[in-house]
Amino acid sequence: MSSTSQLEAQAAEYERRAEEAEASPLPIIIQISKVVVWIFYVVILLEALLLTAAFFLRLFGANPDAGFAEWVYRSAETLMGPFRGLFPDRQLSDTSVLDLSLLFAAAVYFLVAFAFDVLLHWLRNQLLRQRHAIAEARRTADAAAYQIASQRYAVEQAALRGAQQQASQYTVAHSAASQALSEHDRQAPLPPPS
Repeated sequence: MSSTSQLEAQAAEYERRAEEAEASPLPIIIQISKVVVWIFYVVILLEALLLTAAFFLRLFGANPDAGFAEWVYRSAETLMGPFRGLFPDRQLSDTSVLDLSLLFAAAVYFLVAFAFDVLLHWLRNQLLRQRHAIAEARRTADAAAYQIASQRYAVEQAALRGAQQQASQYTVAHSAASQALSEHDRQAPLPPPS
């Protein structure tokens, strides 16, 4: 197998790999996963902030009949389900309560949000790696195609130079032959008229 056909086979393989990488659904799947994880991350982070707000409202003795405090307490109650009664409440004053269960729930929600943040970074890195691999495969395929085109161009240029050289030699030989015939015709006697 000649080096040109080996190079063409290699370029065809690189092109196949590049097309396969570009057609892969993996980047789209990773992108969709990233969006879904980001949504969960935002929701869990907001829930953790809500629990933290409820903790501080109870700690500072906010009026539970005030609209905002009532909304925060009601929303936090839903999120507190698995944590309610985990630790006893400590009454600090007539209105101030240290609710360690609420604080613990907020900490757990923040840890879950942190885990989702780590997952988001991991997905982002996977997506970047995948995009880099696709770009690298395309670059390799394009470089191989360029190398083949350059080789073909060099071969065509060499053939053209060879053809031009042959044409030039033919012209010189033709001119020399014409000159020799012309010289011969001048020196040769003319045949007698009949």
